[in-house]
Amino acid sequence: MAHVLVIGSVNVDRLWRLTAPLRAGERLTRSEMSLRLGGGGFNTGAALRALGHRVTLVAPLSTDAAGRACRTQLEAMGFDLRAMRETDAPTVPLDILIGPEGERTIIAPAGTEARRLTSLPALEADIAYVNLRRAAPGLLEALAARLPVVAQVPLERTESRPAQVLIASSADHALFTGADAFREARAIGGDDLRSLVVTQGAGPVLLCEAERRTALPVPALAAPAETTGAGDAFAAGFIDGWLAGSPAAAAARRGIEIAGRVLAGAPGFQRPPPLPLATVLAATD
Repeated sequence: MAHVLVIGSVNVDRLWRLTAPLRAGERLTRSEMSLRLGGGGFNTGAALRALGHRVTLVAPLSTDAAGRACRTQLEAMGFDLRAMRETDAPTVPLDILIGPEGERTIIAPAGTEARRLTSLPALEADIAYVNLRRAAPGLLEALAARLPVVAQVPLERTESRPAQVLIASSADHALFTGADAFREARAIGGDDLRSLVVTQGAGPVLLCEAERRTALPVPALAAPAETTGAGDAFAAGFIDGWLAGSPAAAAARRGIEIAGRVLAGAPGFQRPPPLPLATVLAATD
C-alpha cells in the first residue's frame, strides 16, 4: 500500500450529546459527555490506516498528560509519529455538540484556530494530504513541487493550497457550488489543479473539472449516531481511489463508500475508544 503524509490536526474532542436539537436561546440538556481522539488529520489518517496505508502524521501534540494519552492511542493504531511536533502548550479540547439526529456543531478554541504551519519534514511519500487552516508563505508550494497533493480548501480565502485535487464542504464553502467553481478553485489550488470535489452532506457530491461538472449521488443511510469526521473519511476514500489510478469520479465514489462505512461503524472503521477521562481532565483543568 501507499505512504501518505497527512498534514493536519490531532485534537482531543469533547463530545456533548444533546437530548434535543440545538436551537438558539434554549436551555440545553446533555445525556453524556466523553473525550475522544479527533481532528481532521487524525480522522483522515485513521481511515487511511484502516484501508492499509502507511500514514505519517504532521501535527503538534502537547507533552501534557492529555497529549501523552493521545500519543499512546496513535502508536497503538500504527501511525508513524516521527514528524509530530511536541509542544509545551496545554491541551485544550475542541467541543462538539451532537444533536439527537447526529448532526454536530463544533466550537474550536481560538488558540488552536490561530496556529500556522511553519515547517515540514523532508520525508519521502507517495502523496500528501493537507488539511490545516494556515501555513507560512511558500511552504506548501515547495511541498507540491515534490509530491502529489490532495488538500482541503482553507477557510481563509487569502490562503493558497497548491494541489492536484481540492476538497471542500458546501457547509464551509457554499460558493463552490456555482458555475464558476472550478475557476475559483484554481485561484486557490494553482495551475496544476485537476479537480474540485465538493461534499454536500447527504446530498450529491459535486465533481468540478475544467470541462465538466458531475453530480455523484450519495446512497441513503440509516440515521448515524453522529456525523463527525464524515468529510475526513471521504477524503481518505478519495485518496485511496486516486492512488489506485482511478479517475476522479471513481475516486469520489470510493470516498462516498468509505464515509458511509465510517458513519455506519463498519468493522475496521469504528470510532476510537474514549480517552481516559481523569487523565485528560487533569491536564486541561
